[in-house]
Amino acid sequence: MSGHLLGIPLTPDTQHGDGTVTAVLDLDPRWPVFAEHFPGNPVLPGSAAAHLLLGLARRLDPAAHGLRDVRFARPLVPPARVRLTATADDAGAVTCTALIQQPDGREVVAVRGEVVTDDRQHRETGRD
Repeated sequence: MSGHLLGIPLTPDTQHGDGTVTAVLDLDPRWPVFAEHFPGNPVLPGSAAAHLLLGLARRLDPAAHGLRDVRFARPLVPPARVRLTATADDAGAVTCTALIQQPDGREVVAVRGEVVTDDRQHRETGRD
């Protein structure tokens, strides 16, 4: 996952051997996405955060097509360093998280959600 999304420059992601993919981005208030959301009080739109997480999740599960049970615990406000993660559990379910790095180096959860695929959705709802 690299390139641009909504004027956000994405750095290449790193795939780890433990079923985790990570990417880091440094939120910059000068990005075009912040010009309208919101002038003088920039916040990364929730849809943009979800799209970034879903793009990362597709590195683990190409069938990923959405997120569910998304929780927005903190706004993503620039300037900030954000670490995006997608992690597969033993059953293959993928969870995505956006973590904000604090000045003391700790990370706090900003956004978390579970990845939806057609296969997983059918198994859980009993539909074919």
